[in-house]
Amino acid sequence: MDDIKKILSDLKSMAAYAKEEDEDIKFGMDSINEILQQNLKLLVEISTSHAKVTNDINDRIDVLEAQLRSIDTNKYEQVNINEYKQVQMKEDPQCGSSSEPKRDAIVQSPKKVTINENHTKTVRIQSDEDDEIPLSSKEEEYKNFAKVIYEIKFNDSYFISPGEHIYPRVIMMKGADPLMIKMSADYGFLDLIYPDKTLKEIEKFDEILKSEISKYAQGGSIYLKFYTISPEVEDEIFYPAEHIITIGHVRRNFTMDVGENDKPVSKIKKT
Repeated sequence: MDDIKKILSDLKSMAAYAKEEDEDIKFGMDSINEILQQNLKLLVEISTSHAKVTNDINDRIDVLEAQLRSIDTNKYEQVNINEYKQVQMKEDPQCGSSSEPKRDAIVQSPKKVTINENHTKTVRIQSDEDDEIPLSSKEEEYKNFAKVIYEIKFNDSYFISPGEHIYPRVIMMKGADPLMIKMSADYGFLDLIYPDKTLKEIEKFDEILKSEISKYAQGGSIYLKFYTISPEVEDEIFYPAEHIITIGHVRRNFTMDVGENDKPVSKIKKT
């Protein structure tokens, strides 16, 4: 009898354990099902988004194709290549110089080009209006100052640095206009400054720079050499030239020969 009771007790325990296991399995299945539902929802959202992007791309392609079909082909004509004439650039002493905006180098497009009697070629006919791109106000300011530099007259305060340069490099002597010196630096034309001992010529520069130069000069004669990265104009914003500046003492008298006539300039006094 006791054995039967023990067996019945064991069976009850096993049934309870099986019930717990079944509940755990059911809970696990519910969790898995919930995760699957979430992932399925995410996949549906991704698929919908992908379809929308694909439709947007197709719409853009349709718009571009419509624009291409609407191009006026009357701007193109069939020409005889026998009548070619070489097109020259407009004469401009500053063309190709980094001191002028590159837009000034305007090339007129040929209407007819010659290779031989039996060949024709389709070329685009451009008007002068196509070639002329108006300068921004900041580019105009740069261009106007560049003209001042190109037309500068030799005197005791200003002259163009000798040697080969892509664009003029100006040497400023004692007595030069401080504003002219600062603008030459901002627009990338400044090469050397030989200031007076009072350093008046650099009074338009940054206060920190002036202070450091004054500490170095200690009342003596100095020179400042500028190694320059050219200025830029972008979206009506002018970015001045950037410089690495070296400074040194002038220890002796000297003269400089400048220009074609080797014109001497004033001497710097000894320190």
